[in-house]
Amino acid sequence: MVRGLAQHLRPLLAGVNSFANGQAFAQYAVPAVAVPKAGMFGGSKRILTPLSEPLANVNIPNPTAPKAPELQTGTLANGVKAAALDASGPNTCVAAFVGGGSSVETEETAGASKLLEYMAFSATHNRTSFRIARELEKYGAVSSCVAGREHIAYVIEGTRLQASEVTEILLDSVLNQKLADWEVHDMLARVEEDLESAYSNPALLAHELLHKAAFSGGLSNSLLPDPASVNGLSGEALRAFMAQTFVAGNIAVTGAGLSLAQLQAVADPLLAGAAAGSAPAAAKSAYTGGFLACLSPGAEPTVAVAFEAKGGLGDLKSTATAAVVKALLGSSRREVLPYNRKALDGPLTSVTPLVQVYKSTGLIGVMGTTSSGSSAAAADALTAKLKALASSTGEAQLAAAKQVALGGYQSAISARSGVVQDMGLQLLARGKFSAQEYAAAVAGLSDADVSKYVGEVLKSPLTMVAVGGIASLPKYDVVAGKLLA
Repeated sequence: MVRGLAQHLRPLLAGVNSFANGQAFAQYAVPAVAVPKAGMFGGSKRILTPLSEPLANVNIPNPTAPKAPELQTGTLANGVKAAALDASGPNTCVAAFVGGGSSVETEETAGASKLLEYMAFSATHNRTSFRIARELEKYGAVSSCVAGREHIAYVIEGTRLQASEVTEILLDSVLNQKLADWEVHDMLARVEEDLESAYSNPALLAHELLHKAAFSGGLSNSLLPDPASVNGLSGEALRAFMAQTFVAGNIAVTGAGLSLAQLQAVADPLLAGAAAGSAPAAAKSAYTGGFLACLSPGAEPTVAVAFEAKGGLGDLKSTATAAVVKALLGSSRREVLPYNRKALDGPLTSVTPLVQVYKSTGLIGVMGTTSSGSSAAAADALTAKLKALASSTGEAQLAAAKQVALGGYQSAISARSGVVQDMGLQLLARGKFSAQEYAAAVAGLSDADVSKYVGEVLKSPLTMVAVGGIASLPKYDVVAGKLLA
Protein backbone atom coordinates (compact mmCIF):
# COMPACT_ATOMS: atom_id res chain seq x y z
CA MET A 1 0.00 0.00 0.00
CA VAL A 2 2.85 2.41 0.93
CA ARG A 3 4.70 1.49 -2.24
CA GLY A 4 1.61 2.30 -4.36
CA LEU A 5 1.19 5.68 -2.64
CA ALA A 6 4.84 6.54 -3.31
CA GLN A 7 4.39 5.77 -7.00
CA HIS A 8 1.53 8.25 -7.20
CA LEU A 9 3.48 10.99 -5.38
CA ARG A 10 6.73 10.62 -7.33
CA PRO A 11 5.57 12.68 -10.40
CA LEU A 12 4.41 15.48 -8.14
CA LEU A 13 7.58 15.57 -6.05
CA ALA A 14 9.70 15.58 -9.19
CA GLY A 15 8.63 19.15 -9.93
CA VAL A 16 9.60 20.56 -6.54
CA ASN A 17 13.05 21.58 -7.72
CA SER A 18 11.54 23.38 -10.69
CA PHE A 19 9.39 25.83 -8.58
CA ALA A 20 12.16 28.43 -8.73
CA ASN A 21 11.99 28.74 -12.50
CA GLY A 22 8.16 28.43 -12.66
CA GLN A 23 8.07 25.12 -14.59
CA ALA A 24 5.89 23.38 -11.98
CA PHE A 25 3.48 26.32 -11.88
CA ALA A 26 3.19 26.23 -15.63
CA GLN A 27 2.57 22.48 -15.53
CA TYR A 28 -0.16 22.41 -12.87
CA ALA A 29 -1.75 25.89 -12.93
CA VAL A 30 -5.22 26.34 -14.49
CA PRO A 31 -4.87 28.18 -17.81
CA ALA A 32 -6.40 31.62 -18.15
CA VAL A 33 -8.47 30.38 -21.06
CA ALA A 34 -9.27 26.73 -20.53
CA VAL A 35 -8.96 24.35 -23.45
CA PRO A 36 -12.17 22.39 -23.96
CA LYS A 37 -11.73 18.74 -23.08
CA ALA A 38 -14.16 15.90 -23.00
CA GLY A 39 -15.35 14.73 -19.63
CA MET A 40 -14.03 11.59 -17.98
CA PHE A 41 -17.00 9.60 -19.17
CA GLY A 42 -17.52 11.45 -22.45
CA GLY A 43 -19.75 14.10 -20.87
CA SER A 44 -20.16 17.74 -21.79
CA LYS A 45 -17.26 20.15 -22.16
CA ARG A 46 -16.44 22.98 -19.77
CA ILE A 47 -18.51 26.15 -20.17
CA LEU A 48 -16.28 29.07 -21.09
CA THR A 49 -18.95 31.81 -20.97
CA PRO A 50 -17.96 34.61 -18.56
CA LEU A 51 -20.31 35.30 -15.66
CA SER A 52 -21.00 38.75 -17.09
CA GLU A 53 -22.71 37.29 -20.18
CA PRO A 54 -25.99 35.32 -20.37
CA LEU A 55 -25.79 31.58 -20.98
CA ALA A 56 -26.79 30.35 -24.40
CA ASN A 57 -29.96 28.25 -24.74
CA VAL A 58 -31.00 28.93 -21.12
CA ASN A 59 -34.46 30.39 -20.53
CA ILE A 60 -34.57 32.59 -17.43
CA PRO A 61 -38.13 33.28 -16.19
CA ASN A 62 -39.11 36.91 -15.78
CA PRO A 63 -39.45 37.87 -12.09
CA THR A 64 -43.00 38.67 -11.04
CA ALA A 65 -44.24 40.59 -8.04
CA PRO A 66 -45.71 38.46 -5.24
CA LYS A 67 -49.47 38.14 -5.34
CA ALA A 68 -51.26 40.51 -2.98
CA PRO A 69 -52.93 38.72 -0.06
CA GLU A 70 -56.63 38.18 -0.59
CA LEU A 71 -59.10 39.42 2.02
CA GLN A 72 -61.93 36.98 2.68
CA THR A 73 -64.99 37.87 4.73
CA GLY A 74 -67.91 35.72 5.76
CA THR A 75 -70.09 34.47 8.58
CA LEU A 76 -69.23 31.62 10.92
CA ALA A 77 -71.56 29.43 12.97
CA ASN A 78 -74.26 31.26 14.94
CA GLY A 79 -73.84 34.39 12.81
CA VAL A 80 -70.38 35.38 14.06
CA LYS A 81 -68.68 37.84 11.68
CA ALA A 82 -65.28 36.75 10.33
CA ALA A 83 -62.49 38.05 8.14
CA ALA A 84 -59.21 36.44 7.10
CA LEU A 85 -56.20 37.78 5.19
CA ASP A 86 -54.22 34.88 3.73
CA ALA A 87 -50.86 36.70 3.76
CA SER A 88 -47.68 34.78 3.04
CA GLY A 89 -45.08 34.26 5.72
CA PRO A 90 -44.26 31.88 8.54
CA ASN A 91 -46.47 33.54 11.18
CA THR A 92 -50.18 33.72 11.81
CA CYS A 93 -52.34 35.82 14.09
CA VAL A 94 -55.94 35.23 15.16
CA ALA A 95 -58.16 37.47 17.27
CA ALA A 96 -61.62 37.46 18.78
CA PHE A 97 -63.36 40.81 19.35
CA VAL A 98 -66.25 41.17 21.76
CA GLY A 99 -68.33 44.33 21.45
CA GLY A 100 -69.00 46.17 24.65
CA GLY A 101 -66.14 47.08 26.92
CA SER A 102 -66.60 49.64 29.66
CA SER A 103 -69.45 51.37 27.78
CA VAL A 104 -71.89 48.55 28.68
CA GLU A 105 -70.91 48.32 32.33
CA THR A 106 -73.33 49.20 35.11
CA GLU A 107 -72.72 50.30 38.67
CA GLU A 108 -72.68 46.64 39.72
CA THR A 109 -70.21 45.59 36.99
CA ALA A 110 -67.98 48.69 36.92
CA GLY A 111 -64.44 47.56 36.12
CA ALA A 112 -65.48 44.16 34.73
CA SER A 113 -63.88 44.81 31.33
CA LYS A 114 -60.55 45.76 32.88
CA LEU A 115 -60.60 42.74 35.18
CA LEU A 116 -61.42 40.43 32.26
CA GLU A 117 -58.36 41.86 30.47
CA TYR A 118 -56.21 40.63 33.35
CA MET A 119 -58.07 37.31 33.59
CA ALA A 120 -57.65 36.53 29.87
CA PHE A 121 -56.28 33.08 28.98
CA SER A 122 -56.80 31.75 32.50
CA ALA A 123 -58.50 28.42 33.26
CA THR A 124 -61.42 27.27 31.10
CA HIS A 125 -63.82 24.37 31.54
CA ASN A 126 -61.48 22.33 29.31
CA ARG A 127 -58.00 23.55 30.32
CA THR A 128 -56.21 24.73 33.42
CA SER A 129 -54.26 27.98 33.41
CA PHE A 130 -51.06 25.93 33.56
CA ARG A 131 -52.04 23.88 30.51
CA ILE A 132 -52.89 26.99 28.46
CA ALA A 133 -49.51 28.52 29.30
CA ARG A 134 -47.64 25.32 28.44
CA GLU A 135 -49.50 24.80 25.14
CA LEU A 136 -48.82 28.36 24.03
CA GLU A 137 -45.18 27.89 24.93
CA LYS A 138 -45.08 24.60 23.03
CA TYR A 139 -46.44 26.25 19.87
CA GLY A 140 -44.21 29.31 20.22
CA ALA A 141 -47.29 31.52 20.50
CA VAL A 142 -47.86 34.79 22.37
CA SER A 143 -51.25 35.84 23.79
CA SER A 144 -52.57 39.27 24.74
CA CYS A 145 -55.82 40.97 25.66
CA VAL A 146 -56.84 44.64 25.59
CA ALA A 147 -60.08 46.06 26.98
CA GLY A 148 -61.42 49.26 25.44
CA ARG A 149 -64.53 51.37 25.83
CA GLU A 150 -66.42 49.57 23.06
CA HIS A 151 -64.64 46.22 22.74
CA ILE A 152 -62.46 43.56 24.36
CA ALA A 153 -59.83 42.05 22.04
CA TYR A 154 -58.26 38.63 22.59
CA VAL A 155 -55.21 37.97 20.35
CA ILE A 156 -52.81 35.04 19.81
CA GLU A 157 -49.84 35.26 17.46
CA GLY A 158 -47.93 32.11 16.54
CA THR A 159 -46.55 30.08 13.65
CA ARG A 160 -48.51 29.23 10.53
CA LEU A 161 -48.01 25.51 11.09
CA GLN A 162 -50.02 25.65 14.32
CA ALA A 163 -52.76 28.00 13.08
CA SER A 164 -55.52 25.50 13.87
CA GLU A 165 -54.19 24.78 17.35
CA VAL A 166 -53.87 28.42 18.43
CA THR A 167 -57.32 29.24 17.00
CA GLU A 168 -58.83 26.48 19.12
CA ILE A 169 -57.04 27.76 22.24
CA LEU A 170 -58.21 31.31 21.51
CA LEU A 171 -61.90 30.45 21.18
CA ASP A 172 -61.80 28.06 24.13
CA SER A 173 -60.34 30.87 26.28
CA VAL A 174 -63.01 33.34 25.13
CA LEU A 175 -66.12 31.16 25.22
CA ASN A 176 -65.43 28.72 28.05
CA GLN A 177 -63.62 30.78 30.68
CA LYS A 178 -64.10 29.32 34.16
CA LEU A 179 -63.41 32.43 36.30
CA ALA A 180 -62.94 30.57 39.57
CA ASP A 181 -63.43 32.79 42.61
CA TRP A 182 -59.96 32.09 43.97
CA GLU A 183 -58.33 33.09 40.67
CA VAL A 184 -60.36 36.30 40.52
CA HIS A 185 -59.47 37.11 44.14
CA ASP A 186 -55.76 36.59 43.48
CA MET A 187 -55.88 38.88 40.44
CA LEU A 188 -57.71 41.73 42.22
CA ALA A 189 -54.64 42.76 44.22
CA ARG A 190 -52.61 43.17 41.02
CA VAL A 191 -55.39 45.12 39.29
CA GLU A 192 -55.78 47.52 42.23
CA GLU A 193 -52.04 48.17 42.31
CA ASP A 194 -51.90 48.90 38.57
CA LEU A 195 -54.93 51.20 38.73
CA GLU A 196 -53.40 53.24 41.55
CA SER A 197 -50.21 53.56 39.50
CA ALA A 198 -52.20 54.64 36.41
CA TYR A 199 -54.06 57.36 38.31
CA SER A 200 -50.74 58.85 39.38
CA ASN A 201 -50.01 59.60 35.68
CA PRO A 202 -51.41 63.08 34.85
CA ALA A 203 -51.83 62.28 31.13
CA LEU A 204 -53.87 59.11 31.78
CA LEU A 205 -55.95 60.87 34.40
CA ALA A 206 -56.66 63.77 32.02
CA HIS A 207 -57.70 61.29 29.33
CA GLU A 208 -60.20 59.66 31.68
CA LEU A 209 -61.55 63.03 32.81
CA LEU A 210 -62.07 64.06 29.16
CA HIS A 211 -64.49 61.17 28.58
CA LYS A 212 -66.27 61.79 31.87
CA ALA A 213 -66.77 65.48 31.01
CA ALA A 214 -67.47 65.09 27.28
CA PHE A 215 -70.07 62.31 27.17
CA SER A 216 -73.23 61.15 28.82
CA GLY A 217 -74.14 57.48 28.67
CA GLY A 218 -71.84 54.52 28.15
CA LEU A 219 -68.77 56.37 26.88
CA SER A 220 -68.62 58.36 30.11
CA ASN A 221 -67.89 55.15 32.04
CA SER A 222 -64.28 55.08 33.14
CA LEU A 223 -62.00 52.58 31.47
CA LEU A 224 -59.77 52.83 34.55
CA PRO A 225 -62.32 52.32 37.35
CA ASP A 226 -61.96 53.23 40.98
CA PRO A 227 -59.80 50.55 42.67
CA ALA A 228 -62.38 50.33 45.46
CA SER A 229 -65.18 49.42 43.04
CA VAL A 230 -63.08 46.72 41.35
CA ASN A 231 -62.47 45.11 44.72
CA GLY A 232 -66.17 44.29 44.95
CA LEU A 233 -66.21 42.17 41.78
CA SER A 234 -66.42 38.39 42.00
CA GLY A 235 -66.35 35.47 39.61
CA GLU A 236 -70.15 35.39 39.65
CA ALA A 237 -70.36 39.07 38.66
CA LEU A 238 -67.91 38.53 35.79
CA ARG A 239 -69.85 35.51 34.54
CA ALA A 240 -73.08 37.54 34.57
CA PHE A 241 -71.35 40.31 32.59
CA MET A 242 -70.03 37.78 30.05
CA ALA A 243 -73.46 36.16 29.68
CA GLN A 244 -74.80 39.49 28.39
CA THR A 245 -71.90 40.52 26.14
CA PHE A 246 -70.16 37.33 24.97
CA VAL A 247 -72.93 36.33 22.56
CA ALA A 248 -72.60 35.27 18.93
CA GLY A 249 -74.06 38.44 17.44
CA ASN A 250 -71.56 40.54 19.39
CA ILE A 251 -68.38 38.65 18.41
CA ALA A 252 -66.06 39.04 15.42
CA VAL A 253 -63.21 36.63 14.63
CA THR A 254 -60.32 37.74 12.42
CA GLY A 255 -57.10 36.14 11.23
CA ALA A 256 -53.99 36.94 9.22
CA GLY A 257 -51.74 34.27 7.77
CA LEU A 258 -54.54 31.74 7.22
CA SER A 259 -57.53 31.36 4.93
CA LEU A 260 -61.17 31.80 5.87
CA ALA A 261 -61.72 28.09 5.20
CA GLN A 262 -59.04 27.17 7.76
CA LEU A 263 -60.54 29.58 10.27
CA GLN A 264 -64.04 28.26 9.67
CA ALA A 265 -63.01 24.60 10.00
CA VAL A 266 -61.76 25.18 13.53
CA ALA A 267 -64.12 27.92 14.69
CA ASP A 268 -67.50 26.54 13.60
CA PRO A 269 -67.63 23.56 16.02
CA LEU A 270 -66.69 25.83 18.94
CA LEU A 271 -68.96 28.73 18.00
CA ALA A 272 -71.92 26.40 17.48
CA GLY A 273 -72.21 26.17 21.27
CA ALA A 274 -71.93 29.93 21.85
CA ALA A 275 -74.93 31.73 23.27
CA ALA A 276 -77.08 33.22 20.53
CA GLY A 277 -78.07 36.86 20.68
CA SER A 278 -77.12 40.35 19.63
CA ALA A 279 -75.11 43.13 21.22
CA PRO A 280 -76.40 44.29 24.60
CA ALA A 281 -78.29 47.56 24.78
CA ALA A 282 -75.87 50.06 26.30
CA ALA A 283 -76.78 53.45 27.67
CA LYS A 284 -76.86 55.69 24.59
CA SER A 285 -73.81 57.92 24.46
CA ALA A 286 -74.21 61.58 23.56
CA TYR A 287 -71.61 64.31 23.40
CA THR A 288 -72.37 67.12 25.84
CA GLY A 289 -69.06 68.86 26.56
CA GLY A 290 -68.10 70.11 29.98
CA PHE A 291 -65.34 70.91 32.43
CA LEU A 292 -63.53 68.86 35.08
CA ALA A 293 -60.40 69.59 37.09
CA CYS A 294 -58.38 67.47 39.48
CA LEU A 295 -56.14 69.16 42.02
CA SER A 296 -53.00 67.03 42.25
CA PRO A 297 -50.18 68.76 44.16
CA GLY A 298 -46.74 67.96 42.81
CA ALA A 299 -48.01 66.69 39.44
CA GLU A 300 -46.98 68.42 36.23
CA PRO A 301 -49.80 70.82 35.25
CA THR A 302 -51.71 69.26 32.34
CA VAL A 303 -54.49 70.92 30.34
CA ALA A 304 -56.60 69.34 27.57
CA VAL A 305 -59.27 70.80 25.30
CA ALA A 306 -61.42 68.71 22.96
CA PHE A 307 -64.53 68.74 20.79
CA GLU A 308 -66.80 66.17 19.19
CA ALA A 309 -65.50 64.23 16.20
CA LYS A 310 -68.82 63.52 14.51
CA GLY A 311 -69.43 60.48 12.35
CA GLY A 312 -67.39 57.88 14.16
CA LEU A 313 -66.05 54.69 12.64
CA GLY A 314 -69.21 54.35 10.56
CA ASP A 315 -68.25 57.44 8.53
CA LEU A 316 -65.04 56.61 6.68
CA LYS A 317 -64.38 60.15 5.44
CA SER A 318 -64.75 61.62 8.94
CA THR A 319 -62.39 58.97 10.33
CA ALA A 320 -59.81 59.77 7.65
CA THR A 321 -60.14 63.52 8.22
CA ALA A 322 -59.68 63.06 11.97
CA ALA A 323 -56.43 61.19 11.32
CA VAL A 324 -55.13 64.00 9.09
CA VAL A 325 -56.12 66.65 11.65
CA LYS A 326 -54.26 64.67 14.31
CA ALA A 327 -51.15 64.76 12.11
CA LEU A 328 -51.56 68.51 11.63
CA LEU A 329 -51.93 69.09 15.38
CA GLY A 330 -48.81 67.04 16.04
CA SER A 331 -46.64 68.78 13.45
CA SER A 332 -45.15 71.15 16.04
CA ARG A 333 -44.16 68.51 18.56
CA ARG A 334 -40.56 67.98 19.54
CA GLU A 335 -38.36 65.87 17.33
CA VAL A 336 -37.80 62.28 18.41
CA LEU A 337 -34.03 62.33 18.06
CA PRO A 338 -32.35 63.92 21.10
CA TYR A 339 -29.97 66.11 19.07
CA ASN A 340 -32.91 67.57 17.11
CA ARG A 341 -35.06 68.46 20.09
CA LYS A 342 -36.03 72.07 20.48
CA ALA A 343 -38.01 73.74 23.21
CA LEU A 344 -41.54 74.71 22.21
CA ASP A 345 -42.38 78.37 21.93
CA GLY A 346 -44.83 79.81 24.44
CA PRO A 347 -46.15 78.41 27.70
CA LEU A 348 -46.43 74.76 26.57
CA THR A 349 -43.64 72.32 27.38
CA SER A 350 -45.22 69.47 25.39
CA VAL A 351 -48.17 69.03 23.03
CA THR A 352 -50.02 65.78 22.30
CA PRO A 353 -52.87 65.56 19.76
CA LEU A 354 -55.93 63.62 20.91
CA VAL A 355 -58.15 61.66 18.55
CA GLN A 356 -60.51 58.95 19.80
CA VAL A 357 -63.01 57.59 17.29
CA TYR A 358 -65.85 55.32 18.38
CA LYS A 359 -68.76 53.72 16.53
CA SER A 360 -70.93 56.80 16.14
CA THR A 361 -68.97 59.66 17.68
CA GLY A 362 -65.53 60.58 18.97
CA LEU A 363 -63.19 63.13 20.50
CA ILE A 364 -60.66 65.37 18.81
CA GLY A 365 -58.45 67.87 20.58
CA VAL A 366 -55.05 68.51 22.03
CA MET A 367 -53.35 68.04 25.40
CA GLY A 368 -50.41 70.03 26.71
CA THR A 369 -48.21 70.30 29.77
CA THR A 370 -47.06 73.60 31.16
CA SER A 371 -45.15 75.12 34.03
CA SER A 372 -46.71 76.06 37.34
CA GLY A 373 -48.90 79.15 37.11
CA SER A 374 -49.22 79.07 33.32
CA SER A 375 -52.47 77.10 32.96
CA ALA A 376 -54.40 80.06 31.54
CA ALA A 377 -51.82 80.75 28.83
CA ALA A 378 -51.63 77.02 28.06
CA ALA A 379 -55.41 76.81 27.51
CA ASP A 380 -55.25 79.81 25.15
CA ALA A 381 -52.37 78.26 23.20
CA LEU A 382 -54.18 74.93 22.80
CA THR A 383 -57.40 76.51 21.53
CA ALA A 384 -55.39 78.72 19.17
CA LYS A 385 -53.86 75.61 17.56
CA LEU A 386 -57.33 74.27 16.78
CA LYS A 387 -58.69 77.59 15.49
CA ALA A 388 -55.72 77.96 13.14
CA LEU A 389 -56.74 74.80 11.27
CA ALA A 390 -60.21 76.16 10.58
CA SER A 391 -58.87 78.87 8.27
CA SER A 392 -56.34 77.12 6.01
CA THR A 393 -53.57 74.57 6.30
CA GLY A 394 -51.64 75.06 3.07
CA GLU A 395 -51.16 72.46 0.36
CA ALA A 396 -47.61 71.53 1.40
CA GLN A 397 -48.54 71.09 5.05
CA LEU A 398 -51.67 69.13 4.14
CA ALA A 399 -49.72 66.81 1.82
CA ALA A 400 -47.21 66.11 4.59
CA ALA A 401 -50.02 65.44 7.09
CA LYS A 402 -51.70 63.02 4.69
CA GLN A 403 -48.43 61.15 4.29
CA VAL A 404 -48.06 60.95 8.07
CA ALA A 405 -51.63 59.65 8.45
CA LEU A 406 -51.20 57.05 5.71
CA GLY A 407 -47.76 56.06 6.98
CA GLY A 408 -49.07 55.57 10.49
CA TYR A 409 -51.96 53.45 9.25
CA GLN A 410 -49.76 51.33 6.98
CA SER A 411 -47.27 50.84 9.79
CA ALA A 412 -50.08 49.70 12.10
CA ILE A 413 -51.52 47.14 9.68
CA SER A 414 -48.13 45.92 8.41
CA ALA A 415 -47.92 43.63 11.43
CA ARG A 416 -50.34 40.73 11.62
CA SER A 417 -51.48 41.75 15.10
CA GLY A 418 -52.24 45.24 13.80
CA VAL A 419 -54.25 44.16 10.78
CA VAL A 420 -56.41 41.68 12.74
CA GLN A 421 -57.25 44.41 15.26
CA ASP A 422 -58.21 46.87 12.53
CA MET A 423 -60.33 44.20 10.85
CA GLY A 424 -62.09 43.41 14.11
CA LEU A 425 -62.91 47.02 14.95
CA GLN A 426 -64.24 47.73 11.46
CA LEU A 427 -66.31 44.55 11.42
CA LEU A 428 -67.97 45.49 14.72
CA ALA A 429 -68.56 49.11 13.66
CA ARG A 430 -69.21 48.92 9.89
CA GLY A 431 -69.76 45.23 9.20
CA LYS A 432 -66.92 45.20 6.65
CA PHE A 433 -63.20 45.93 6.30
CA SER A 434 -61.30 47.69 3.53
CA ALA A 435 -57.84 49.20 3.92
CA GLN A 436 -57.98 50.49 0.34
CA GLU A 437 -61.13 52.52 1.00
CA TYR A 438 -59.51 54.19 4.00
CA ALA A 439 -56.34 55.01 2.04
CA ALA A 440 -58.42 56.46 -0.80
CA ALA A 441 -60.41 58.57 1.67
CA VAL A 442 -57.21 60.05 3.12
CA ALA A 443 -55.66 60.68 -0.29
CA GLY A 444 -58.80 62.42 -1.56
CA LEU A 445 -58.97 65.06 1.19
CA SER A 446 -58.49 68.68 0.18
CA ASP A 447 -57.63 71.81 2.12
CA ALA A 448 -61.27 72.85 1.97
CA ASP A 449 -62.39 69.49 3.39
CA VAL A 450 -60.10 69.82 6.39
CA SER A 451 -61.03 73.44 7.08
CA LYS A 452 -64.74 72.65 6.85
CA TYR A 453 -64.33 69.64 9.16
CA VAL A 454 -62.44 71.65 11.80
CA GLY A 455 -64.99 74.45 11.53
CA GLU A 456 -67.82 72.00 12.26
CA VAL A 457 -65.82 70.49 15.13
CA LEU A 458 -65.32 73.87 16.79
CA LYS A 459 -69.09 74.47 16.75
CA SER A 460 -69.62 71.61 19.21
CA PRO A 461 -69.51 72.39 22.96
CA LEU A 462 -66.04 72.70 24.44
CA THR A 463 -64.63 70.01 26.72
CA MET A 464 -61.81 71.14 28.99
CA VAL A 465 -59.99 69.28 31.77
CA ALA A 466 -57.00 70.07 33.94
CA VAL A 467 -54.79 68.06 36.28
CA GLY A 468 -52.20 69.35 38.73
CA GLY A 469 -51.99 72.94 39.89
CA ILE A 470 -55.24 74.63 38.79
CA ALA A 471 -55.01 77.94 40.65
CA SER A 472 -54.38 79.93 37.46
CA LEU A 473 -56.81 77.95 35.29
CA PRO A 474 -59.39 80.20 33.56
CA LYS A 475 -63.11 79.53 33.87
CA TYR A 476 -64.81 77.31 31.33
CA ASP A 477 -67.07 80.00 29.88
CA VAL A 478 -64.09 82.34 29.36
CA VAL A 479 -62.27 79.81 27.19
CA ALA A 480 -65.47 78.88 25.33
CA GLY A 481 -66.17 82.56 24.65
CA LYS A 482 -62.74 83.06 23.08
CA LEU A 483 -63.49 80.25 20.63
CA LEU A 484 -66.68 81.96 19.51
CA ALA A 485 -64.97 85.34 19.11
